[in-house]
Amino acid sequence: MISSGPPRRRSASFLTGALSQQLGMCVPTGMIGFVFMLSLGTWYHQTGLIQAAALLSPLLLALPLGVLVDRRRRGSVLVATGLVSALSLVSLAVAFWLRVTGTVYIAVVMAVLATAWAAGEMARDAHMPSVVGRERLVPVNAALFCVVSIGSLSAPLMLGDDSGIVVPVVLVAMAVASAASALLFRGVDPPEEPVEPAEPGTGWWREAVAGVRFTLTQPVLRAMTVYLVGSALMEPLIDGVGGRRPRGEGDHEGLLVALSVVIYAAPVAGALAAVLLHRRVGTFRLAWLAVPVTQPFALLLALTGTAGGPLWYLLGEFVPRAGWAVTVVALLSHRQVITPGRLLGRTAATLVLFTGLAATAGEFLKLPLIYLTNVFLSEAGFPERLPVLALGTFGVLAAAIPLMRAGRLAGPAFPVTAPPAVSPRED
Repeated sequence: MISSGPPRRRSASFLTGALSQQLGMCVPTGMIGFVFMLSLGTWYHQTGLIQAAALLSPLLLALPLGVLVDRRRRGSVLVATGLVSALSLVSLAVAFWLRVTGTVYIAVVMAVLATAWAAGEMARDAHMPSVVGRERLVPVNAALFCVVSIGSLSAPLMLGDDSGIVVPVVLVAMAVASAASALLFRGVDPPEEPVEPAEPGTGWWREAVAGVRFTLTQPVLRAMTVYLVGSALMEPLIDGVGGRRPRGEGDHEGLLVALSVVIYAAPVAGALAAVLLHRRVGTFRLAWLAVPVTQPFALLLALTGTAGGPLWYLLGEFVPRAGWAVTVVALLSHRQVITPGRLLGRTAATLVLFTGLAATAGEFLKLPLIYLTNVFLSEAGFPERLPVLALGTFGVLAAAIPLMRAGRLAGPAFPVTAPPAVSPRED
C-alpha cells in the first residue's frame, strides 16, 4: 500500500528527477520535426513521415506501454526511458549538426524518442503516489506542468535561431536533463511489492483490455475519459479560429505581441490556481467547476475584430487556457488517488489512446467547418468566427457534464475495484 509519510530525501530526489525529465521533454517532438524540415531542406512529404512517426508511435503502442508500466518496477522503467531519451536526443543533435537528411533514420529516432517520452510519463505518474504521498499530488503535478508550459513558451524562441548552432545545443541540453533524471530516479527506492508472474493464460493483450475495461466502467474514470475525449475533439475548432491575433499597427502591434506572451503563461497561472484552491474547493470539484467558469470566455474571440479587440483577445485566450490547466492538474491528481496502483499505467494508456485519436479527428473536423463558416456565414452578416467558436465551446461544456454528475461519487475515500484479469502488482 502507499505510505502516508514518505521520507523527505526520497521525495526530493524523485521531484528533482521528475523536473529533469520534464526539462528533457521541453521541446515537443512535432516542433523538433518542423525544425528539421526548415533547416535541412526536407520536402513536405518527408516531413509528414517524420511527424507521423512521432505522433503515431505513442498512440499505437500506448496500451502495451501501459501494461509494461504496470508489470515492471516503475523506477526501472523511468531509468530506462531516461537513458533512451538521452541517446535519441544526442543522435538527433549529431544528425542536425552533420546535416544528415536521411528521412527514415530521423523518423525512426523520432518514433523511439516519442515512445520513450510516453512510457516515461506513464511510469512517473504511476510511481508518484507511492513516493510523494497522495496529499502532495496536486502541488507536484502543478510544478511539473509549469515546467512543461515554460518550456513550450521558450522553445520557439530558442529554436528560432537559424544559425545552425542553437538547435544542437538545445537538443544536447535536453539529453543531459534526461540522463540526469535517470540518475536521480535510481536513488528513489520506495517499498514496492515484488512483481509476480501473471496468471496462466493472462497475456499482455488481456491485461491491456482489462485496463481499458476498468477505465470505461469505473464511474469517475469514465467521466474523465468522456471529458478529455470531448475537449480534445473540440479544442482544435477553437484554436483554428481563435489563434489569430487581431490586427494592429505601430505601438498597437507591440501590445498584441506582449499579450501573446501573457497568454502563453496562462497554463502556469492555472496550475498555481489549482494549488491554491484544491484544498478549499476539493480536487475533483475544482476540476469540473473550472470548465463552466472559464470555457465560455472563448466566445469573446469572435469580438477581436471590434473595438477593444486586444482585450477580448486576451480574455478569450487567457482564461480558457488557465481553466484548462486547472482541470488537467486536478483530474490527473484525482485519478492517481482513486486508481489502484496496479492499474495506473493502463488507465493512463487508455486516456492517451482515446484523447490522441480524438485530437486527430478534431484536426480533420475543423477544416470543413472553418471553410463553410468563412464562405457562407460571413456573407450573412455574422461574425465569421462565432459559429465555430460556439460549437467548440458548447462541445467542451457538454463533455464536462459527466464530470459534474460524477462529482457526488468523487469523495476523498472513494473505493475502487479492479477486474479479475489484471496483474497482481500494486504499490
